[in-house]
Amino acid sequence: MSLPRAARKWVLARPLAVDGIIRSDNFALVEEPLPELREGQALVRTRLINLHSRTRLKMASMYVGETDPANYGLAEIVMSRDPLLPEGSHVHWQLGWQDWQIIGRDETPIGYAPPTPATRALNHTDAPMNYVLRDEIAQGWPADAVMHVSGTSGTTAMLGLRRCEVGAEDSALVAAASGSVGSIAAQIAKAKGAHVVGLAGGEDRCRWVVETLGIDACIDYRAPDLEAQLRAAFPAGIDLFSDGVGGSLTQTVAPLMAHGGRLFSYGSSASFYGDAARGSGNGLRGAFGITPEIEEVCKARSIRIECWIVFDHYDERLSLEDELAAMLRAGELKPVTDVTRGFENLPQAVIDMYERPHAGKAQVSFEG
Repeated sequence: MSLPRAARKWVLARPLAVDGIIRSDNFALVEEPLPELREGQALVRTRLINLHSRTRLKMASMYVGETDPANYGLAEIVMSRDPLLPEGSHVHWQLGWQDWQIIGRDETPIGYAPPTPATRALNHTDAPMNYVLRDEIAQGWPADAVMHVSGTSGTTAMLGLRRCEVGAEDSALVAAASGSVGSIAAQIAKAKGAHVVGLAGGEDRCRWVVETLGIDACIDYRAPDLEAQLRAAFPAGIDLFSDGVGGSLTQTVAPLMAHGGRLFSYGSSASFYGDAARGSGNGLRGAFGITPEIEEVCKARSIRIECWIVFDHYDERLSLEDELAAMLRAGELKPVTDVTRGFENLPQAVIDMYERPHAGKAQVSFEG
């Protein structure tokens, strides 16, 4: 392979208009020379990225001429001056909208806290999401499956349900069951023997969830009689609620949970869609939509709340990957991805992420 002298990069060409809609003219393709590789660095070829651009674009935290450097990506190391970044291996890394990139283990995380000492010792990097993948993981499945199941979505779902001790005696409700984390959480709970009901938007999406993920039922979270449907689906109460939505949905579900139940909260997608019901002054729980009212309901019903970011526990990454890989091999888990192929199609993929309904993890394969 002849090494490149420059990298192609998509950048923000102009800020979003006041309506907040992302359009093709917000993007520009540029070419930049690659700097000389220094000691402790490696040159990587990006194979695929998971799209994580909503917050940076919608909150105007990207500047004109800047790429989005915070996407989790899978890249191959083609040249290295760091023995801990060996040539020919693959990395899970925070990468920009560019086809070639120089990386180093001293990079700090973008948008997240530094790794715990245990995670730093495991990954040998200063960012919890930056690490060399084991060959059996990187080469065992297609890139999109690796980045969905072994990436942040799969590890978030597995760690959450592991900590919530999901089992055959449980009746579980999974919010955003067609989403990147929810689709895996629903399948894990079902594989562990639980009775699993998903939440998704619309009749077609609910049908897709049941038929694709193989869970027991799915309810349209926008239904006017949502509470009545949930009571009918869980006559003895909800034992476990996997919640990446927060806000008013969590306020509806919490009083319907069984005494001694478990609430696994891993995000607040409701905040992206104008849902005003959010926590305040309550740290991560507040940011994830666990309001004081929800806290009171959970306390009264002895409901345990598991609320964290998976990177804070990434010292458990290897065991999470192993358990997820075993489920893939056993046919108990299927990746659900929405892959746009071709580096040149990245802008449209970002636009479609917010304008076109899709299921699973939104990704761009640079390999065409």
